[in-house]
Amino acid sequence: MTNPLAPNAQPTTSKYFWLLGLLLFAHAATFLMQLPTSYEFANFVFFDPGAALRNDKLLAQGYLPTIDFGYPYSLLPLIVGRIFFALAGRTPAAYILFMFLTEAAILFGFWRLVRNCGWLIALFVIAAMPHAIIPVYVHLTHPLEAALIIHIITDLASGHRARALAIATACLFVKPSMAYVLGFLIIVLTLVTLIRQRKTWKSFFVFLRPAFLTGAVCLAISSAYFGLVPTVTALIPINGAQSYKALNFGLFGNGKTFWLPRLTGATQFAKYYALTPAGFWLLCTLLLAIFGVISLVKLLNTPNDKYETLAIVAISHFTFLFAFFGWPGSWTYYSSLLVAGVALGLAAFHVRPLLLAGLIMIALAGNIERYEITVNAWKWMKRSPESAGLWAFQDQRDEWNHARSLAGTRPIFYLNNGCAELLYPNIESPISFFLSPDQQVPREFDRIRQQLEEASVVITYNQAPVLDPWNWPEFAAQREKFSETWRGVYLTVHERKPQ
Repeated sequence: MTNPLAPNAQPTTSKYFWLLGLLLFAHAATFLMQLPTSYEFANFVFFDPGAALRNDKLLAQGYLPTIDFGYPYSLLPLIVGRIFFALAGRTPAAYILFMFLTEAAILFGFWRLVRNCGWLIALFVIAAMPHAIIPVYVHLTHPLEAALIIHIITDLASGHRARALAIATACLFVKPSMAYVLGFLIIVLTLVTLIRQRKTWKSFFVFLRPAFLTGAVCLAISSAYFGLVPTVTALIPINGAQSYKALNFGLFGNGKTFWLPRLTGATQFAKYYALTPAGFWLLCTLLLAIFGVISLVKLLNTPNDKYETLAIVAISHFTFLFAFFGWPGSWTYYSSLLVAGVALGLAAFHVRPLLLAGLIMIALAGNIERYEITVNAWKWMKRSPESAGLWAFQDQRDEWNHARSLAGTRPIFYLNNGCAELLYPNIESPISFFLSPDQQVPREFDRIRQQLEEASVVITYNQAPVLDPWNWPEFAAQREKFSETWRGVYLTVHERKPQ
């Protein structure tokens, strides 16, 4: 079989380390440039990244995922996080460092994929990098999964199917979604190839051996730390699917506003698609569909690593669109897969340089709004002790301090995600990884109800009622014992009614 990484399938020993250095330099520059929007107060006090730090605290206290609290991913990232935070500290700075290092691993995969594809493809990857990799993901799981997937694609493209399946097996223990799709497609592809070549079943079992060994090691490590039941439960993605359904997530549901926003007028739509990642993402999706269809047709007569890989990437991307797409920002979960597939297709089908240059310009333009936001962040956001050393807007910092001052010396129960309890004294948090509809387990609700019964002041984050746990029916009896005493733009204070 041919090697799609080399132009015209000619073998090469050149390593192109200059490209790896350039990719890492570009990544470091864009990462540092966007630091105020990553190392941000809201990320760790209001939103998901702080939940990962809270999760690590719960594990240190002996609570088990899927048993004591709902958890939608596999458990291997929690073990990686335990080790990393033990070395670097359970802090927002450590979380940001983890993001940077895992994103470097994604870039290494891109380098392996395109290092021999020519300088125009390299420029495309550099221009598309801010689309493929974002500075801060919502959890440890997502950059780890992206790093494994890019190396799966690279190994498939270079003909190393057994190793690709082994990495996909490890990926199951990181996040049980796309890894199932990739693993299934690799197995089907291999079976078809063995049948065409009239190989025996022994060859198939030899092919499976690295994946079995990888799975056995991952299962043993996860089970030794968490137990067999939590490990196996986490491999079945029911928890996440239930939450997605409750929130009306999906490409044509809650996530629709990413690719079809509520705008009026052609000018607004043109500006949106030109200056945000949406336009580039939609164009890449169209290109990948074309590359995938052509590859499937060619595979009927000409088995080839590059066509097989492009077909698998295309099928995986569209499976994500119709099965895994969630909220509007979830396009980032598998954007590296999309960019990798397009880069491979551009090289495999020798797309004309003029078209490639146009695609590079579209990729660059799609980041304009993001960089405008970054410039405003540097201008208006400040770090201070009141924001725990994190970048914050003045109104966020003022509201947080005011809400805390209303509690006085009384302990605060902060009924939201994030990790405020790790950053400020006198704050208690829910014994929960992430508060989301239909994600909690019964034991989790019981503990939170008990925490509410003991609380005198509750602070909540203002968001849609379905997302705000204060409004959930599970806490109706406890909610009746409180009155709302102050409401701001971001936060609301509830104080226990006098007896």
